[in-house]
Amino acid sequence: MPKERLLWIDVARTIAIILIVGFHLIYELKPDQSFRIIGYIGVSIFFIVSGFILTKKYPNIKSFELAWFKKRYVRIASLYYPALIAMVLLFSTQTYYRGFYDLILHFAFLNFLSHDTLYSIISPAWFLIPLMALYLLFPYLNRALSWSKYLLIIAFLLSFAVRITGLDNSPYPLIFSLSDFCLGIAFAQDRKNLVLAAPLLMAIISPIMIVPYVLFYLLSFLENLNLPISGIFSGIGKYSFEIFLFHESIMMTLLGKWNIYGLSTLPSLGILILVLLIVEWISKVIQGMLLSKEGG
Repeated sequence: MPKERLLWIDVARTIAIILIVGFHLIYELKPDQSFRIIGYIGVSIFFIVSGFILTKKYPNIKSFELAWFKKRYVRIASLYYPALIAMVLLFSTQTYYRGFYDLILHFAFLNFLSHDTLYSIISPAWFLIPLMALYLLFPYLNRALSWSKYLLIIAFLLSFAVRITGLDNSPYPLIFSLSDFCLGIAFAQDRKNLVLAAPLLMAIISPIMIVPYVLFYLLSFLENLNLPISGIFSGIGKYSFEIFLFHESIMMTLLGKWNIYGLSTLPSLGILILVLLIVEWISKVIQGMLLSKEGG
């Protein structure tokens, strides 16, 4: 796959970020469960995009390769681990933090083992649990969907069944992430296949649940479109992971709900931004050390 960015994918990522960050802000100002659908749409788009990008970039990865998984792991862990440590050092008395055991569970991506630790330290980072699981499964899902797109129907039937039976209160929605991820894979393999209509099944539960799928499909028509502001979308898309990890602490500090060692909002915000820039730098250094001789 060429290394140039896909504008429509960056637009999709930008929409996902706006919806997720917007939901967190709205929910913080007015806790109302009805707003969760906003975040649901954003997360769904994110996992569809993840499956699509991996398949476009690595179409021939159809069996587990340790070197390939190492790259994915390092790119996530090199930012996630320093960010976790930074949040504990700066906000341990304000964010939900259960102690050293909590931190270890996050490092091992096992914080889903307890609802007390699932959303602790960096609450929006729960999505990394299904994402890491899907990275492990990607080669097999890529091979299976190459063999038969009808497996996509099975994935969405499973998602549908869990929804209508009310069993969707599991520690993390791996099943829903799986169906969305599979859709991204199948779309990258053959976007004209009629089986890609499988997500429309979710409209039986609620018409709004098909919004992320329809939106992703419509955005794909922007594939050959050049926009004067494409650089903005590219920048947001490039740093989408950082935005997912950092936005909670910035938002809570701006709202005056968190502070750094009793400082007022502006000094706390200044220190936080400086620390986050250092975290980003550390991530780049680690990636340079561990991945400099490897592609992808």
